[in-house]
Amino acid sequence: MVLSVALLAGVDTFVKVVAKDLHTFEIVFFRNFFGAIFLLPFVLRPGFHQLRTKRIGFHAMRGVLHVIAMSSWFFALTLIPIAEATALSFILPMWASIGAIIFLGEPNRLSRWLSIALGIIGMLIIIRPGIVPITIGVLLVPLSSLAAAGVKIMTKSLARTDTPLTIIAYMSVILTLFSFIPAIFVWKTPSLAALGMMALMGAFGTLAHYFMTAAYRDGELTAVEPFTYVRLIWAAIIGYVFFSEAPVLWTWAGSAVIVAGAIYLARIEAMQSRAARAAAS
Repeated sequence: MVLSVALLAGVDTFVKVVAKDLHTFEIVFFRNFFGAIFLLPFVLRPGFHQLRTKRIGFHAMRGVLHVIAMSSWFFALTLIPIAEATALSFILPMWASIGAIIFLGEPNRLSRWLSIALGIIGMLIIIRPGIVPITIGVLLVPLSSLAAAGVKIMTKSLARTDTPLTIIAYMSVILTLFSFIPAIFVWKTPSLAALGMMALMGAFGTLAHYFMTAAYRDGELTAVEPFTYVRLIWAAIIGYVFFSEAPVLWTWAGSAVIVAGAIYLARIEAMQSRAARAAAS
C-alpha cells in the first residue's frame, strides 16, 4: 500500500509538470490512453470473451463520473499545493459512506455519521472558510472526491454482476474515449518529454491500482487502510523538493482529524463484520 500511494503521488507530480505546457483535458486523455495500453496484456491473457457484460450503459455512466473526478483532480493540482490537495482528497471515504447509505441501502449506523462529521470538520480546518479566500482549486478537490465516491459506489454495484477484469477493462476503454472528446478542443501536440512523462503516468497509475488490489487481498482492511494516508507524506516531500511548496500547519491538523475519522470507521466496520460472520457460523 505504501508503494501504491507513492506511485499515485508520482502521477500527481507529473501532472503538475506537464500542465505547464498542456491543458488538463489533454493530460487526462493521455493518462487514460497510456493506462489502457499498459493494461492490455492483462486483458489479452484470459481472452476478450471474459469481458461480456449486460450493463454497458452503467459502465458508461461510471466512465462519465470518473472523467469528472480525474479532470477536477488534475486541474486542482495545477492551482493549489500538492499536499493541500492530497489532504482534502481524504474526504473521499466519507462521501462514499453517505452514498452507500443512500443508494446501496447499507446500514445507517451512528459510527458512520460520526466519521462523516469528523471528515467535514477536518476539511473545514484545512480550507478555513471566512479566514482565507476559497479558491477554485480548493473547491475542485471536494468535487473530485464526490465524483470519485460515485465511481466507488457504482463499482460496488457492478461487482455484483461483472468480474474485476471486466470492470477495469471497460473503465480503461470508456475513460480513454470520453476524455478524448474534450481534449480535441484544447489539443496541442505534446513534446517527446511530455509524452514520456504521461506514459509514466499511465504506467504508475496502472501499477498503483495493481499494488492496492494486492494489498487488500493479502492484508486485513484495518491493517492496510491507514497506510493510504502515507500519500500525504509523499505529497509533502514531493511538493517541497520539486515545487517549493511547504504545507501549512492547518493542512496537517485538518488531515489528522479526517484520518482519525476514516480509521475509526474502518475499525468499527471491520469489528462489526467479524461479529456478523461469527454469529452466522
